[in-house]
Amino acid sequence: MNLQCLIILLLCDWSFFTTTMSQTIVNKDCESTTESSSLTYVVDVSASMGDDLAELKKVNDWLLDRVSERFTCGVRKYTMVQFNDPDVGPTNYTNSRSEFGNFFQSLHAFGGDDCPELALAGINLALDISPSNSLIMVLTDASAKDYNDQTLIDGIKSKINLTSSQVFFLVTGLCGDSNDPQFLIYRDIAYWSFGHVFLIDLSDMSKVFHYLDYTLSRPVNTSTRLFSAEYSGGNNTGMFNVSDKFSKILIMTDGLITSISVIGPGDVSVPMETIVSEPWGSVHVIKNPDTGTWEIIIIGEGPHSVTVEEVTATNISATTDCSKCHPNATCEEFSGRKECNCNDGLIGDGFKCSDIDECAYSWSNNCSGLCINTYGSYRCECAYGFIESPSKICVDIDECSDEKLNSCHSLAYCTNYPGGYSCACPYGYYGDGNHCEVNECIRGDCGRDKDCTKSKGSFKCFDPCFNYVIRNDPWRSINSSSTYYCDSDLFGWYRFIGTGGIRMSETCMPERQCATQFPIWVNGIHPVEKEGIANLTACINYIGSCCYWSTSVQIKACPDGYHVYKINGVPFCNSAYCTDPGTLKDVCHCTEDEECRMIRGEYTCACKNGHEVKNIRDLKLDLQCGAGKIKASFRTCQLRSLYLNVTSIYLLNKSCIGYTEGNNTGVISAITPLQQGTCGNRRTDNGTHATYKNTMLVQMKTDGTVARSSRVQLDFSCTYPLDLVLSLDKTLKPVISSVTLTIEGAGEFKAEMLLYKDDTYESPYDGSEISMSTEDTLYVAVTLDGETSDQYVVVLENCFATPTRNPDDPMKYHIIKNRCPNRRDVSVNVEENGVSQRGLFSVQMFKFVGDNDAVYLHCQSNICDTTINICKPSCLGFRSSSPENDENAFALNVGPISRKY
Repeated sequence: MNLQCLIILLLCDWSFFTTTMSQTIVNKDCESTTESSSLTYVVDVSASMGDDLAELKKVNDWLLDRVSERFTCGVRKYTMVQFNDPDVGPTNYTNSRSEFGNFFQSLHAFGGDDCPELALAGINLALDISPSNSLIMVLTDASAKDYNDQTLIDGIKSKINLTSSQVFFLVTGLCGDSNDPQFLIYRDIAYWSFGHVFLIDLSDMSKVFHYLDYTLSRPVNTSTRLFSAEYSGGNNTGMFNVSDKFSKILIMTDGLITSISVIGPGDVSVPMETIVSEPWGSVHVIKNPDTGTWEIIIIGEGPHSVTVEEVTATNISATTDCSKCHPNATCEEFSGRKECNCNDGLIGDGFKCSDIDECAYSWSNNCSGLCINTYGSYRCECAYGFIESPSKICVDIDECSDEKLNSCHSLAYCTNYPGGYSCACPYGYYGDGNHCEVNECIRGDCGRDKDCTKSKGSFKCFDPCFNYVIRNDPWRSINSSSTYYCDSDLFGWYRFIGTGGIRMSETCMPERQCATQFPIWVNGIHPVEKEGIANLTACINYIGSCCYWSTSVQIKACPDGYHVYKINGVPFCNSAYCTDPGTLKDVCHCTEDEECRMIRGEYTCACKNGHEVKNIRDLKLDLQCGAGKIKASFRTCQLRSLYLNVTSIYLLNKSCIGYTEGNNTGVISAITPLQQGTCGNRRTDNGTHATYKNTMLVQMKTDGTVARSSRVQLDFSCTYPLDLVLSLDKTLKPVISSVTLTIEGAGEFKAEMLLYKDDTYESPYDGSEISMSTEDTLYVAVTLDGETSDQYVVVLENCFATPTRNPDDPMKYHIIKNRCPNRRDVSVNVEENGVSQRGLFSVQMFKFVGDNDAVYLHCQSNICDTTINICKPSCLGFRSSSPENDENAFALNVGPISRKY
């Protein structure tokens, strides 16, 4: 071939080249140009065929390998037709065995919700695109949905007669029963085409392919159909005529046949070689049949059929000289025709023979143990742990029956299983079964507060509160429902942190919560610290059962308010351990506009809803310039994020300190009245307006090592028209009682008692007398005003009410006595006492018995130096030990407060 031709050949379309090769045999060693029949698969790819396709893919490779070995010279056309519902197709065809194998391996099952499928439409398409004399194999697990389409059926019958193709059915399931017309149409098509219907289990698939292997081993156009018949049962006889010399007669049956015999010319019973014999059908061979009339006698049950073909060649290896046969082939003569046939255990076209690896496929050997391939055969050996019985089968050795056959420790349990045994130490012991020793961890040597790890020859105790792995997984929150997670890798002690919650949920939750399909929760109450390590039950919610699966989970409460968990994975995925975000409140006590986060190694309340700040320059006051007062406020979460002290906020006059707003708002405020000098106010006038200026001071936190600034200052001011300021000065006359005090070394300052309208202690009552209903609550504040050190705090010693102005009136009702509230009156609430430069308490309005409608309040208070005294009273279950009449106490009185009708 010259270079130009070679280039042209390389540029040619390869599919055209392979098609041409199918018609032209180029192997000069081949004795025959005969091809095998083309092979077409019509495959059901509906979803229910998933298991069937997996098994078919394995057996298909074996079948194609064997056919390729036999037909080394001939090129087969392979065709693939897929069908489903409502679609038929796509189709693929090739002359390449490997490419066809790839087609088959790439099939996947999908769709097809109902059982009947469009099988006949698939067969019709296969007949259209397959060459004549093809072997068409239909693979399905369903009956034919289009069984009653008469036009389609007539077309299939006509195409079978025209192409002489054979149709075989591998059916692994039915939509009805075997007498249903949807299934019987398969038998009709098989009968018309000299094919067969295999109604089988998947386990019989390899036997069917042995049948097909024999059928496909014949060259194309080498058989003649002699006889076919269908019967309903009983004894039946058929006649056929052999008019010429043939190599073999093939007799194939379909259905349950209990007996089959053949009578040749001259009424001579002719022996048959049985190739395949199964309940669903059989293949029999008669070699070198005589010409004449033959009779076949069949006894069967139910519907069954029989077909008879005569074959002129059993393979493609015809020869005129037996010396050309392979050394491991036998030269056989059939009716004057010589053929080379590979010996048993070998495969090929007779001119070339190679070993069959019977051990490559389980159905190619009958070994019960190990299969060892040999040239032309194989041998069976028993696997380790088995021994050959007298009946030549492998039986298990019971190693546990004799201590000489196993290596288990004398205390261990020996468990036999096919092919081996296992050793296990008894409860309370540690080891692999070959060695066993006492397990101190199970014995409880570490106590209830510590966990234990055991190793050979030693054990170790440890506190899980300091030996755990942190899991910060927000998705664990019982409120999450996103992508599914699985805790298959969780083994050991864990601590949960983060916004998802710090403790596992104690309540069952629906499936698909906390970002997993099957959530796990604790069925019980978490232990407290004094209980040590507790054993609780972890439950998984699965298919509607809150505790479908359960396991023991160990939990310990640790000193800093968190819990640790000993977890041993999950039973299946997707399943995960869930946490309750509400548990963060136990460590943070956050407000509605805050969330609990771990910052700098500790939990704290952080801003949410866009209120975050990153530096002090971003910190701003929320200022309210009101009538008679100015209110400056911070968000506590902003202060914490900047490492500022939320408990140390005050104005220029340190007696005016910040307080926490009510209603769970997360706001700290400081209030100053519109008075020059009060709380450090500075007033300036420009002739038309008055401006009140002040400064909010916030202390910095320190870690005890470094400090960058002692405090942060934020100036603020409010400006009012002068006429409004004068009006406010005139009308703002709160009910007030005051006294001037002198503290040695601290200077002079004023103590005041004011009555307020609500629990914010911002709006004082004004006027000379207050009128209240007995359903109202009276809010009282005793406050120090003046430049005093933070070391001094107000202590409310005794606060009481009388019906007259006289504090010594014998009719007296105690609200606070000896620094402690009146426990008999549930309306009494002492909010601050001995902790700051003001004392706060509230009580529900009342009246004295008799004709006394007025109430006067008296408070005996004290100034306490926190540097040398314990100022905060202890009132848990008993009264403070402070004397009832302290000679250093100062007295304040307000009233009357009259009852409103």
